[in-house]
Amino acid sequence: MSANKIIKALSSFNIKLFFWFWLVALISIFGTRYISQQILFNSNAAITAKSVHTGDLKQLTRLERVIRQAKVKSIDALFSLPIERHTKYNIWLKKVNDSNIESYQPVPDKPMRAIKNYILSNGNNVAIETTLFAHTRLTGPINVSLNKTDYQIYVSKKAPRGHFRKFVQRLPRWAAIIIPLSISFFLCWLLARSISKPIAKIKQATTSIAKGELSTRVTGLEKRNDELGELAASFNQMTSKLEQNVGAQQRLLGDVSHELRSPLTRLQMALALAQQAESDNKVRDGYFERCQLEISRLDQMIADVLALSRMENTVQTLQIENFNLVALINNIIADEQFIANQKRIKLRLHAPKNINISADSGLLSSAISNLLSNAIKYSDEDSTIDIKLVANKDTVLISVSDSGCGVPQESIEQLFNAFYRVNEARDRNTGGIGLGLAIAKQAIIAHQGKIYAKNNLDPQSNVTGLTVTIELPLKAI
Repeated sequence: MSANKIIKALSSFNIKLFFWFWLVALISIFGTRYISQQILFNSNAAITAKSVHTGDLKQLTRLERVIRQAKVKSIDALFSLPIERHTKYNIWLKKVNDSNIESYQPVPDKPMRAIKNYILSNGNNVAIETTLFAHTRLTGPINVSLNKTDYQIYVSKKAPRGHFRKFVQRLPRWAAIIIPLSISFFLCWLLARSISKPIAKIKQATTSIAKGELSTRVTGLEKRNDELGELAASFNQMTSKLEQNVGAQQRLLGDVSHELRSPLTRLQMALALAQQAESDNKVRDGYFERCQLEISRLDQMIADVLALSRMENTVQTLQIENFNLVALINNIIADEQFIANQKRIKLRLHAPKNINISADSGLLSSAISNLLSNAIKYSDEDSTIDIKLVANKDTVLISVSDSGCGVPQESIEQLFNAFYRVNEARDRNTGGIGLGLAIAKQAIIAHQGKIYAKNNLDPQSNVTGLTVTIELPLKAI
């Protein structure tokens, strides 16, 4: 492995995070160990209890009584007595005004030095106290006389310790260092991995997205409730939106290419036929009128495609204003009635006099006009189209009901997709290319509203037309 690769590996987020946590853990371990050793295992550490231990005091007075009654003359004679051998107590004797201290039982060096130092520092104090060490509980003194020599007697007992603590304390020095190091290494590695692994997954997904694999998602982080889980969720949401937009653009491009082919073909045919009919002005003029019609359709299609593309792929900047929605729809109905008159269709409005709303009047006018135009195209002659407005507390419902043949139930959800047409032959006759409802949908979504459709049914469940409903907030969000 080259030096650059080693440097790059050591500078990775995973390695840095791991070593920082490990360093902190090591400092904590050694610091805690050092402090605990200084406090608990320091040979000079001793704490005087608030009260004398009852059991120790009984043992001490019992020992003093036995010495007095048995008339013990020497230390050897005292230590040869069998009375203390079956107990867990140890006996300490110190000659008054002397530094010589004797122990009844063998004691390790550290506890031995700690207890002897304490007894010597206590001097000739005759007040009985219980003193606590990390390893021993000491109670005394009581003055006794052995062969006309004054002594101070103490009794001690090992302090109780847990089995785990004993196990740790009996470990060799190398094991006491290696075990904490190994445990901290493993735990910090797990911690660093738990943080760096999600980041590595997000990085890998980002690289895949950059290569054009828009279906890539970050998986395995759904159950995380921390910032990394939220980052993964936001990333997946972003990639879903990106895939949706790119897919919409690709579909739009394909659909536009397909839709342009038909009018261009008809235009070419009309021009070719017009050239062949040079001698017949009337026939030639008819072909030119056909060309003009196809050009108009192309112009309208391009305008609709641009409008839809602009709505789908950019954030709409709404020109919000307060206006009377009923007056706006009356103006739209007046404009659309000219087209409806060609099929003797009547447009009827059912609404109160005023419904004030905060919205983009131009965008709403485009959406509602598309609904009415769509309804007129697919309604029968001599029929009626009903437009209803219902205002609720926070929303307003606008419904447009025609009396046409309706839409197959399986096609209801697809009505608002660009270039979707239920019947190709029927749309060819009406001149529709399937963009009106798609444009209306985008306009309503820009207002944080909803748009949906349903078939009208008679009592016998026969389809008698289609109703498209818009739900809008009365105040701009």
